[in-house]
Amino acid sequence: MAKQRKHCEASIARVYSEYLRAAKPVHSPPPITLDTRCMDSKTSKPYVDTNACVSGFLTRLTSREYNGVEVDVGLWTVHKRAQICRVEFTSGRRMTGVKRLNEKMLRCGSVITLVRGCRSLYAWVIRFLSFDRIHVAHVRWLPEPEYPTGTPVLVRLNTGRPPPPEPCIVPLVDIEPSPVAMLHEGTYIYMMRMSGINTMPPE
Repeated sequence: MAKQRKHCEASIARVYSEYLRAAKPVHSPPPITLDTRCMDSKTSKPYVDTNACVSGFLTRLTSREYNGVEVDVGLWTVHKRAQICRVEFTSGRRMTGVKRLNEKMLRCGSVITLVRGCRSLYAWVIRFLSFDRIHVAHVRWLPEPEYPTGTPVLVRLNTGRPPPPEPCIVPLVDIEPSPVAMLHEGTYIYMMRMSGINTMPPE
């Protein structure tokens, strides 16, 4: 665990030093394109109305999008994968971010990040859903990020804290096209974005 922690700190220090030197300038995310969508596959299947919360959100989404028309939630399709500006994500993967053999931070393809309330949040994708031109993710929110060094590079989640009270459905266009690497240490999870910088909450 100590080696993993050292590798995590070294990686964070390298990224932050590059950020300060502008060796790798931080750019705004690319504009949303048609490459942000759920991906059809053999595992895609019709949505089954077993979750009242999810079904309620889907009903409100279609009603708002189609001027009050009621659409049967059974017409929604469940997908395993989606791409956000050509970055692929896979739902339902285990939140393991460490490969013991090499002791490195690894990406979890089911973890996403997006901005809510002027601060970056993280969530784990349960499944992706689509109906016509509406593409969304059904998520479980992770605890709000902490910034122990006061910089947006070192991001830590305390698993003992409750998640933020956010809706369980998020549009794909709200998700930032950044893979996320993770390192577990006790009750903490260290998060490292593979592109971009977190938005810290206003003081």
